[in-house]
Amino acid sequence: MEPRKIQRVGTSTLAVSLPSDWVKNTGLKKGDLIYFEQGEEGSLKLVTNTSTKQEKSIEAIEVYADLCNNPMMLSRILVGNYVLGRDVIKVVSKNRLTREYVDAIRSTLRGLMGMAIMEEAPNHVVLQSSIDVTQFPIHTLLRRLYIIASTMYNEAVGSFFDSNLILARDTISRRNEADTMFWVIVRLLDAAQRDKVTATKINIQDSMNVLWFRVVAHCLWRMANWSEKIANKAIALEDNRKLIGDLLLREVRRISDEAVSISHKAMNSLFSNDIELATKTIQEYETIQKDEEALQEKICSHAYLRGKSFSVTKFFKGTMPIEPCVIAQLSFILWSIRRMAELGSEIADIAITKALSKQTKICNITSE
Repeated sequence: MEPRKIQRVGTSTLAVSLPSDWVKNTGLKKGDLIYFEQGEEGSLKLVTNTSTKQEKSIEAIEVYADLCNNPMMLSRILVGNYVLGRDVIKVVSKNRLTREYVDAIRSTLRGLMGMAIMEEAPNHVVLQSSIDVTQFPIHTLLRRLYIIASTMYNEAVGSFFDSNLILARDTISRRNEADTMFWVIVRLLDAAQRDKVTATKINIQDSMNVLWFRVVAHCLWRMANWSEKIANKAIALEDNRKLIGDLLLREVRRISDEAVSISHKAMNSLFSNDIELATKTIQEYETIQKDEEALQEKICSHAYLRGKSFSVTKFFKGTMPIEPCVIAQLSFILWSIRRMAELGSEIADIAITKALSKQTKICNITSE
């Protein structure tokens, strides 16, 4: 940090000189306008006239499909370039692009907001971004991803409790929507990391928020993934779902409701910087962790007793032994519910760190 003295100009004006290297790098000259933006804790930001008017240059890249071992590799490369903010992506091949590779390109585009095929030929495909995603505040996008993930979860567990396979399939169909929102967020955060103007546009004032929001977005994306897994297991259970007793369903529903509450409180604590709420959320997950482990043991022991003549429990219906695959599917659903709560706990942990990055009534930042 370079110190400079404030000088008095005239009778009432105070002035400070600008660093010569900065003036040279920004291309400023006498008569140019600069703008001031007031920041937090008394900071002042200088924005040049050229930076406010200069159009963002279009970044293009070529991807050589011949060097991709399979369509999945090509798909991941397209996503990676999208995240890095590349506006134009040209996929080229020495020979004709195979149908598998073209299908992979089209399938990948369905999860990348604003990207579309602008040109297509037998040996190349040109993709280009058509929207400015920096118009969306990062908080809005994170909330949107949370809504998608929580909707998927509610549908997934609802399909299990109500034996509703249509609801389970609706959950699975939302996966692409979650992917789209996640990759937009990652693209924005990557741009904000490299460009302070972009960071300001999407309402990121602290550079550390880029790291924290990236982790939060990944947690929310994982919530959507686990919801999809629950839906798949609900479908796999099919007619075996009727073997699960009312007592067991009540126990699973209780843990599920607590998991929903944890994720909701975690997101609230993140945006409100509420350390007390975040701490309570983490403590609630520790309770769910113990309850889930205890219920897993009961499921296994009761399923074993089901095959004995003296078995009389309300965990399972009927008199026939429970097949191992049914126990495995049920156990996986319960574990997935716990993972939802755990991801909420991780978001709450980030909320505490984010809140402590600034002075609070609990912690007073001092210098020695």
